[in-house]
Amino acid sequence: MLDYFSISGGVFANSFSGSLRADGQIRNSGTPLDFDRDLGQGGTRYLPFINVTWRPWDRHEFEFDYYHDSTDNSRTLDRSLEFNNQTLIVGSTLKSEFSLDAYALSYRYWAWMDDNAAFGISAGLQAYSFDLRLKGTLTAAGGGGGVSATHEGNAKASSDLPDPSIGLSYRYQMAPWARLSVDAGAFKANIGNIDAKLYNFRAGVEFYPWENWAVITQYSYNKIDADVEENRFKGNVTFRFSGGQVLLKYRF
Repeated sequence: MLDYFSISGGVFANSFSGSLRADGQIRNSGTPLDFDRDLGQGGTRYLPFINVTWRPWDRHEFEFDYYHDSTDNSRTLDRSLEFNNQTLIVGSTLKSEFSLDAYALSYRYWAWMDDNAAFGISAGLQAYSFDLRLKGTLTAAGGGGGVSATHEGNAKASSDLPDPSIGLSYRYQMAPWARLSVDAGAFKANIGNIDAKLYNFRAGVEFYPWENWAVITQYSYNKIDADVEENRFKGNVTFRFSGGQVLLKYRF
């Protein structure tokens, strides 16, 4: 009932939302940037999505997911924003470029199996690598705390956000040509300089018009909320990804 090996590719209609606060050297000094309200980069985008599974032993399975998102936008600021020790001035044009790579590597142990259903527990690592670049009218603080200059400039925030997860999985063969698939997980961990909470959920149906080929329709939800204290980025990041996926799958 379970696959030995499969590879799937298709489209993720990702409804992205989130916020980012870049503090610079002073903790909690940054203004939370809402990707929709402040940058105009929320909403739904259609992203390529890849999934690979491998079950080398009867009860042991490995899985890998990947998708990439990148976008840019221009918006007139309706309020001033603090970003990495600099102030973005109200009324100025803010240009933003955002890119993100999302990875997930997991191990699944199928604790219970029969001819039509399987139940398992999973553990793995999800990682998000992001880069946000802003260009606009900036003011920088001088040594005495006053404003030293106003100029057109660039500001940047980037980091890698690894976070483990544990969860449950269920598969049910509803018919010879249809299989239900459900996965859910969550975790809270402090890894190095990153304190993060992670939630993920996925549910869908695989339709098999042929024995080795399937069309997958499923819904996916992922959220990460992380406080970061690294050298190149200090602040908070909250990302939410949700939406439908349509994939073409080959298995053997």
